[in-house]
Amino acid sequence: MRFRALFPLLALVLTLTCSLVAQNPAPETISITHATVVDVATGKELPDQTVVLQGDRIFSVAVFAAAKPPQGRVVDAHGGFLIPGLWDMHVHIQDLEDLPLYIANGVTGVRMMFGVKKPNELRTKLAIATASPEVIIGSIILDGDPPVWEGSIIIHKPDDARRVVDEAKASGADFVKIYNGIPRDAYFALADEARKQNIPFVGHLPFEIRASEASDAGQRSIEHLTGIAIACSKREQSLMRELRPLHYIENTNAMAEAIRSFDAAKCQDLFAQFRRNGTWQVPTLTVHRGMAWMNDRHFTSDPRLVYMSSEVRSRWQPENDFRFRRWRPEEFELHRGIFNADKQMVGIMVRAGVPLLAGTDAMNPFCLPGFGLHDELALLVESGLTPLAALQSATVRPAEFFGRTEKLGLIAPGKRADLVLLSADPLGDIHNTAQIQAVWLQGKYFDRAALDQLLEAAKHRHGKSKLR
Repeated sequence: MRFRALFPLLALVLTLTCSLVAQNPAPETISITHATVVDVATGKELPDQTVVLQGDRIFSVAVFAAAKPPQGRVVDAHGGFLIPGLWDMHVHIQDLEDLPLYIANGVTGVRMMFGVKKPNELRTKLAIATASPEVIIGSIILDGDPPVWEGSIIIHKPDDARRVVDEAKASGADFVKIYNGIPRDAYFALADEARKQNIPFVGHLPFEIRASEASDAGQRSIEHLTGIAIACSKREQSLMRELRPLHYIENTNAMAEAIRSFDAAKCQDLFAQFRRNGTWQVPTLTVHRGMAWMNDRHFTSDPRLVYMSSEVRSRWQPENDFRFRRWRPEEFELHRGIFNADKQMVGIMVRAGVPLLAGTDAMNPFCLPGFGLHDELALLVESGLTPLAALQSATVRPAEFFGRTEKLGLIAPGKRADLVLLSADPLGDIHNTAQIQAVWLQGKYFDRAALDQLLEAAKHRHGKSKLR
């Protein structure tokens, strides 16, 4: 009798179990066969591999075995080169319609450097997007008075800095973004509060702070090489006094003087400090190049501009940008010299073992979302990085920076299924990172036809999804 009484209960359990299985089907299995897997940690290339994906994770990586039929859906890589999904570690997102351009270029993750007031609301929108990279979201920019950018949070004193760090943490921001004009006492209060709140702070090197001080204070990354040339100058202290908010031409002149007064021994000491402290550098050579050549018709006729809206293309003209509208040809020529010096500085950094990340400053003039990362990798190689080191700066190094090496950065069992299939060897020529045949975004498969559809759609967008 007691067993008979259990029958209705067992029937109910079986019904509920079947219902749950129907609602939550087993994740799709995909087998990528005949791929050359690029181990970006070591530079080894493993030919004729089968990579099995289950849902959003890599299940296995092994030499193809003809006697063992591949599991699930089969994608024949035809001897193509499989690399981890790429990261752009410095972007600005002004329109959600730009995001598919990252996927079309194999960029599966980005770090958003001018955040929003409510990061979790943005995450909700991103979660339902069909083609969006993972977005690491920063705070609203923190700056001094006057701020460079409208919408920034102005910091006057240490109490302001502490309060804003607390608010950024409470809002769900992944990090605090700082800018040029933060006062000296407020900077150190911000650094102290960020440490207490266990939230990273990154960004520009404020004018009143030496690069060595920022490193010791725990600034996690310095963007655009801001302040680095001055820190390597025999005239560091006097040149720092010449820097002024919003005075781009004057500051460019100070940079040129810093290059002329370069002190190699001082530079090596600073870079050793960066290495000891784990102070990452994000050179963003792409944006420096764009600013230097934005008055050059050959440079600005880039055919990839077809994927940007007419509004953006107009905004990228020098006469429409408050930073450059008064620049004369000689100012652009001066900046070209600084750009070349920046490339030399990156070469010195990499030889000194300074940790580097690839970033573009996308949505600044001629820094195209997605496409720009391939430009940045090529510029890093021109600066002295090997193709492997450049590729690392957009794959395994971001994973290390975020402390997420268990999930990101390599092609190995248990890692997230963010992958890019290339038709040619990126270690032979870094330009081959743009030869994309397919992308997997957390296991979702975009073949070449699907990627072309994303690009075609970008030509016809109308900017309806602006963030601000």
